[in-house]
Amino acid sequence: MKRLALAILVVLSLDHTTTTTSDGVFVFQDIPLGQYKVTVTATGFPAYAVDKVEVTAGTIYTLNVKLTLQQQTTTVEVSAAALTLDTTTQAQNMTIDDTVMDAVPIAGRDFTQLIGVQPGFGGINIGGFGAVNGSRANQVDWQIDGVDNNDMWHNIPAVNQGGVAGIAGIILPMDSVSEFSSQTQSGAYAGRSAGGTANITIKTGGNDFHGSLYYYNRNEAFAAHSPFFVPTAAVPKSPPNRNENYGFWVGGPIKKNKLFYSVGYEKQDFLIGLAGLVTQPSQAWVNLAQDILNNPGGKYGAYASVAPSPTSQNLIGPNGYWPQGSTRGSITNLPATIGNYFSPVPAIGYSYNTFSIILWCSIPLSRRASPTRCWWGPTTSINSSQTTTTPFQRGLAA
Repeated sequence: MKRLALAILVVLSLDHTTTTTSDGVFVFQDIPLGQYKVTVTATGFPAYAVDKVEVTAGTIYTLNVKLTLQQQTTTVEVSAAALTLDTTTQAQNMTIDDTVMDAVPIAGRDFTQLIGVQPGFGGINIGGFGAVNGSRANQVDWQIDGVDNNDMWHNIPAVNQGGVAGIAGIILPMDSVSEFSSQTQSGAYAGRSAGGTANITIKTGGNDFHGSLYYYNRNEAFAAHSPFFVPTAAVPKSPPNRNENYGFWVGGPIKKNKLFYSVGYEKQDFLIGLAGLVTQPSQAWVNLAQDILNNPGGKYGAYASVAPSPTSQNLIGPNGYWPQGSTRGSITNLPATIGNYFSPVPAIGYSYNTFSIILWCSIPLSRRASPTRCWWGPTTSINSSQTTTTPFQRGLAA
């Protein structure tokens, strides 16, 4: 039998220890993300250490170790930084850490858009829709820390989904996400959806204090106008298209090695104008249509006058489509030309999004034990009109 010890370099400063099977197989499960150092010891063999073993969500890391007989007491150390090929499963994995997420331009700061860079993705990624490996657009299994995050009706992400029937959606602040990973051709342990699995890992705090403060501003002054917008004398400039996003995240210990917290807050303000010119049935268009129906003196051809239908008379004209009269943006006095209308009233909105989590470990992290039982919860997300608290969750972690 061979004894193997896994020592954490970055995360939580905790050791895991396990013993191989008679065939020399070993497995470490339910360990936090980060870089690890694997040390192999066996009687009559020199110690063998592998540094920089990267553990990411949704990925099985295969590490082959070969021991050689030697009389002297020595330690062999190698680096696993270049060992990135997964030879254990057929799955294709992609991982994006928080450093990359901070630098990637994402409209609306929505983590579901990150799946758009997954190899095999096709379509327009809006609200979690998009085909992976030729599957249907809603065939991705969305998870948060390995827990189901799927809307049971639409089969799209439940968190970061738009509101339904006046009920506001739940938005998770981007700075509370530690890592985004996606996997195609998922193994049996993931399964559920044909397109693969997308999982985000949330920040849980630790023995050191960490935090971030951010402000993002999207403004039409710094971008090209919509290709559908045609400047006119009345509307010479492109419509407003603005999104302000600002907030913070902080995490750290409440009691070192025992109790931790992670808290985030953000606010989004958006202002979106009509993307282009449209044609509205103004009074000038109605008069022209009535003239064509009347066909005075055969002006438009050899046909008899046609009476307008009562339905059309009720839908168009002074008593028809809104806005009419002196209302702002009225269509009453617009000319009978194509592209005669541009709305001066943009859509506006906002959301308040918060995130909080408490992590308690029943066995202090300073002890050498495996596994350590920890509890997460409650996790809360709040937006402009709704507060939702997820059920208290329990799991295994280091």
